[in-house]
Amino acid sequence: MRRHLQQVRGQLVGFALLSAFATAVYLLTMDTSVSWWDCGEFIATGWLLQVGHPPGAPTYQLLSHLFMLLSFGDPMLVAPLSNALSALAGGLTVGVLFLTLGQLGCRRLAAAVGALCYLFCDTAWFSAVESEVYSLAMLFCALDVWIALRYRSKGDTRLIVLLALLLGLGVGVHLMTLLTVPALLLIVLPTLVRRSRWGWVVPLAALFFCLGLTTYLIVPIRAAANPPVNEGNPSTPEAFARYLKRDQYAKAPLYPRMWRERDAANWQDWTYGLDGVAGNVVYGVNYQLGYMYGRYLMYNFIGRENLKSHRVVLFVLPFLLGLWGLLRHRRRSRWAFWVVMLLFLFGGAVLNLYLNHPCYEPRERDYAYVLSFYAFALWIGVGADSVNLRRWRWLLLLAPLTLALGNWSDHNRHGSHSVHDIALNHLQSCDNGALLVTLGDNDTFPLWYLQQVEHRRTDVEVCNINLNGYMSTMALIESSLSQRPVYFSQYFADRFSRFYEGRLRCEGFCWRLLPEGGETADAAPLLRHINDSIEWHVVDGEYLDLVSTRFMAAWERNLASMGIDPRTGR
Repeated sequence: MRRHLQQVRGQLVGFALLSAFATAVYLLTMDTSVSWWDCGEFIATGWLLQVGHPPGAPTYQLLSHLFMLLSFGDPMLVAPLSNALSALAGGLTVGVLFLTLGQLGCRRLAAAVGALCYLFCDTAWFSAVESEVYSLAMLFCALDVWIALRYRSKGDTRLIVLLALLLGLGVGVHLMTLLTVPALLLIVLPTLVRRSRWGWVVPLAALFFCLGLTTYLIVPIRAAANPPVNEGNPSTPEAFARYLKRDQYAKAPLYPRMWRERDAANWQDWTYGLDGVAGNVVYGVNYQLGYMYGRYLMYNFIGRENLKSHRVVLFVLPFLLGLWGLLRHRRRSRWAFWVVMLLFLFGGAVLNLYLNHPCYEPRERDYAYVLSFYAFALWIGVGADSVNLRRWRWLLLLAPLTLALGNWSDHNRHGSHSVHDIALNHLQSCDNGALLVTLGDNDTFPLWYLQQVEHRRTDVEVCNINLNGYMSTMALIESSLSQRPVYFSQYFADRFSRFYEGRLRCEGFCWRLLPEGGETADAAPLLRHINDSIEWHVVDGEYLDLVSTRFMAAWERNLASMGIDPRTGR
C-alpha cells in the first residue's frame, strides 16, 4: 500500500513539475500580440463571441473568452491572454503525456524524456504560442487517452462517462479529437464487455457526449444576433447544417489523388510523368505521404536541415529513441503497442489519405498531424525506458535538450511585433472612410483583430473577396469608387491588377484604385500616409516568419516603385 502511494505521489509530482515547466517555456516564448493565419480571427471572434469559419470551434471560443475577461477591458491584454490559453493547454498536455507513459509501464525518467521531447518538438511548440485550436485540441486528446487507460486499470465506470463528456467538448475545439476514437475503443471495449456493464453505461455515455456538443448552440444563437463577423450566417437550421458540413469549402475526394485541375503543372514534379492509377499512387506516396507528412515527422524529431539553427548532430536522438520504442513496444505489450499505433496511424497516414492534399498547399500543414507526433513521443518514452544505461540513464535527457536548443531561436516570439505592425500599416495606408479589398487570411484576419479588439481605424471597411464573393466584390468596388477611396491589399493587387491597368498607385502598404483616366490632382497630399502614419516596432532578434518576410519585401518594392528610400520614407 505504501509503495503504491509513493508511486502515485511520484506521478503527481512529475505531472505538476512538467506541466509547470512546459507552461513556463510556452509563456516565455509565446507571441505577445496577433499572429498570422486564423489567429486574428480566433481572437476577434472569441472576444466578441462572433461566428468564425466553419465548422466552428465553440468550446475553444468560450474558454478563450473566459481568458480574455482577465484583461478587465484593456484591449492590449486581450491577444496575450488568448495566446496564454494555448500555452497553458500545451503545458498540461506535456504533463498528461508523462502520466500516460506511466500508465504504459514506463519509469519516471523515461516518461519525462518522452514528455519533454513533445514539449520541444516543432509542431507542438508552434501551436502552443499563438491563438490556435490545436494546442487545446491536443489536451483533450491526451486526456481522453489517459482516462481510458485509467478505466482499464481501475474499472471505475464513471470514467467512461467523463471520457464521453470530454470527447464531446473536444469536438467543439477541433474534429481532430475524433481521431482518437479507434484507440479509445481498443482500450475501453474489452474491459467494458468483461465487466458486463455496457447495458447502462453506453446510453449514459452517449448522453454525456451529446452534452459536450451543446457548446455548438452558441453558433446559431450568436449568428442570429448578426455580429460583425458572421461567416456563413448559420442562424437557420438549414444554414447551420451547411455550416457544420463545411459546404463553402471544396471537398477533396479519396480518389483520384490528383484531383485539382489547376495543379496539373506541378504534378509532373512528383509523378515522374506517370498518369492514371500509377500516377495517382506515385503522387499519393511521393508528395502526399512523403512531403506532406513524412517531412513533418522529420521536422519534429530530426530537424529542419535547411535552417542553420537546426544543424545539431545529436538532434537525431529523439527520432532514434522513437524508432527503438516502436520496435520494443510490441515485445513489451502487444495490446499497448496497437493502442499507440492506432493513434499514430489515424493521426498521420489515415488522416493524410482523407485530406488528399492538393499540390501545393498555401502554407505548411504540420499542425494537422500533431496527434501522430504525440503518439511518436509516447514511443520515445518507451524507447528511453528500454535503453539500459544503468547509472548513465540521465544521458537520455540529451534528446529533449537538443530539441530545445535547436528549436528555441525560431520558436521564440517574445517581443514580436511584425504581424501587428504589418496589419496596422495596411489600415494606416488608407484614407478616411476607405474601402480596403483583401484576398486571403493574412491580409484580413489581423485587420479584424485591430478593428474589433484594439479599435484601430474602424472607419475603414475591410472586404474579403473570398468571403464576399467575386461578383459582389467587383460590384462593390465600382459602386464605391465615386463615393469613397478604394484600396487593394498587396495580395489582392497581385491577383487582380491586370483588370485595372494604369489605375493603381502605391500608398503605403496598399494600392489605391484611381478613377478612369489615372492620377488625380490631389495625389501629393494623399502620400502623407507613407511618411506620417506608417510605423514599425521592430527589435533586434524579432521573430520573422516567411509570411512576414514576404510582406516586408513587398513593402520595400512598393516604396522603390515610387522612388522612396525604405530607410527614411522619403
